[in-house]
Amino acid sequence: MVSAASTTFTSVIEPTYTVPELNRAIARVVARAFPEQVWVQGEIRDITRAASGHVYFTLVDADAGEPGSVPESILPVTLFASDKEAVNRMLNRSGAMRMTDGVAVRIRGSLGHFAARGTVQLRMTWIDTEYTLGRLATSRDQLMRALAAEGLVDSNAALPVPLVPLRVGLLTSVGSAAYADFVDELAASGFAWCVEPVDVRVQGQEAEQSILAGLATLSGRPVDVIAIVRGGGAQTDLAVFDGEAIARAVAACRRPVFTGIGHEVDETVLDRVAARSFKTPTACAAGLVSIVTGFVALLADREAKVSRVALRVLGAEERRLDDRAARVTGAARRRISQAIVEVGAVRHRAATTTRAAGRSSRERLSDAGHSVVAVAGRRAGIERTAATDMRRRLAAAAPERIARATARLGDIHGRVEGQSPTRLLARGWSVTTTEAGRLVTDPIDVASGDVLSTRVAGGSIRSIAEPLPRRLPDGRIGS
Repeated sequence: MVSAASTTFTSVIEPTYTVPELNRAIARVVARAFPEQVWVQGEIRDITRAASGHVYFTLVDADAGEPGSVPESILPVTLFASDKEAVNRMLNRSGAMRMTDGVAVRIRGSLGHFAARGTVQLRMTWIDTEYTLGRLATSRDQLMRALAAEGLVDSNAALPVPLVPLRVGLLTSVGSAAYADFVDELAASGFAWCVEPVDVRVQGQEAEQSILAGLATLSGRPVDVIAIVRGGGAQTDLAVFDGEAIARAVAACRRPVFTGIGHEVDETVLDRVAARSFKTPTACAAGLVSIVTGFVALLADREAKVSRVALRVLGAEERRLDDRAARVTGAARRRISQAIVEVGAVRHRAATTTRAAGRSSRERLSDAGHSVVAVAGRRAGIERTAATDMRRRLAAAAPERIARATARLGDIHGRVEGQSPTRLLARGWSVTTTEAGRLVTDPIDVASGDVLSTRVAGGSIRSIAEPLPRRLPDGRIGS
């Protein structure tokens, strides 16, 4: 009984709202609680720019954790197209920031309840750019002090840059204007560059991990330097290059890192820890070209110095050689003059001696001639006597020798006649030859069908050979 009464009473005093009624009630409560616009600070996540001109994003705690983590608290924000123009004017006036994912902001707007989604959201109307830029500067200064305390600021700059760094590892968004500017500047130099590009994100929440992975890839390749380049943009677009993880990775890199990030006013942390930094991708490439150009100029200068020294040495040696040649020529002329005088004296002595010796020589020659004639006469007489005696002995022995030779010749003739082919043929022998005149001495010398000529005492017989007989194992001829 009491239970029924309680139920009836509860249904009377507790109202039941329709969804629109409850949403309107919530909206009135929010409006009463926040009648004026409020400032809110946080980090932009999941920003979306609609075709209508509206911008939607979620605001989370700036210290909510790593990108991609689930925040404990979020606030939906809408920047309508009607309010965006004023916000953009403020952003353009600062010239250093842009609303992107990961950017910490301080914004102003009206808090309301969006009935279509049943959510409380902030309608953004203004932005404090100094908050964002100040936060970036503070964070950058704190990181630089920490890196300097650890001795990491100059560690990459301490690495030696090769004399001719033609092998370049390139970290950038491949296909971007920054990539084209860098590669075109290298190509225009005419040197033989070898560029190994690695495509990385250079903006947004994924940029940090992408650049770290690219650094790890190029550190394991045979490159001389690593270049990190990106086109211009607001400071917020370049916030990734102020990150601690990338700064430490570059400081620990075993290759010199060159940066060419398109900003003109401030240096990023990456610029400070890199070996060398340049304002633009083109300037970074030009810096590499200048290193190679300087080496070429150094070679040319050294070549010119070597040439000058060589010419000086060669000139000195030529002068020394000319001096020695002059001295040798003078000495030779003096020696020749002396020799001419000596030859004249010798000639005079020789002429005098020859005239004196000529008379005695002719007398000795005459005496020698008479002696030779006398000796030759005696020798000729002896030889004539010996020849006469030899002729007599030959005449006495000649008949007997001729008779013996004639008898021996007759005996040889008889034996030759006994072996004459004509006599052998007359006894019944025959001689067989081939058509070409080759003598046949064995049946195997004749092939089947060969034309043979057999000579006998009465003439010749022509025949045609039958198939070659087979020689038996005992040496006989068989069919």
